Amino acid sequence: SHSYVGPDYSVQKNTGKISLEQIDALSVKSFPLCMRQLHRALRDNHHLRHGGRMQYGLFLKGIGLTLEQALEFWKKEFIRGKVDADKFDKGYAYSIRHSYGKEGKRTDYTPYSCMKIIMSNPPSQGDYHGCPFRHSDPDLLKQKLQAYKVPSSGITQILELVKGMHYQLACQKYFELTHGVDDIGFSLNHPNQYFTESQKLLSGGRELKKEPNNSGSSQQKSNSQESMNSNSTPASSNTTADAELEGLEGYFNED
Repeated sequence: SHSYVGPDYSVQKNTGKISLEQIDALSVKSFPLCMRQLHRALRDNHHLRHGGRMQYGLFLKGIGLTLEQALEFWKKEFIRGKVDADKFDKGYAYSIRHSYGKEGKRTDYTPYSCMKIIMSNPPSQGDYHGCPFRHSDPDLLKQKLQAYKVPSSGITQILELVKGMHYQLACQKYFELTHGVDDIGFSLNHPNQYFTESQKLLSGGRELKKEPNNSGSSQQKSNSQESMNSNSTPASSNTTADAELEGLEGYFNED
């Protein structure tokens, strides 16, 4: 009951259709808060620690960045900080190729689902990964939402959902408030799903309901959220992939 069984986003039909020049604008319009936070931290600090690189790097892969684009993206940012080009090529580049299945066991790693982000590898000081609705101090979360021009009434709604440990529903509310709709019409359970649905909406590819939820949609959201209020560790739908992912973490362990 705790397994993520939706699309894995490891095979992306839009591969290569997103340019590196678009990422800054997309991060504001179509990234969920967790990825928007990671992108901003990367731009500000020119570095992310391994948890952030894994979470954000696999998300970017899922939205369509090719391996070549990913290498260029991370290298340009890191060499603006304290990492020179030679160190990047010898260390960080390998881990990026590995995440694209081009090194090691050639595993095509899957972007993280909301459940994995919420229930595993909590961020520590100096980290920017994780779920802002789950892992941020409520006062800091409020400040961030205010900075992103979320209306005060909406912030109150989000904080109430967070208080009730409804983290995915809080993210759904963030989607609604930042896209100007009353009901997103689907249960949100993956950052890449958030991006895809946002792009569909902004391009006119789908219409979202303007009326309040019907009981069926509410029940769907309720069912989706039940597992997030459990203290159980989510069972993996693919234990082999999880074990290999642990191996990948070793390649990212250099801060």
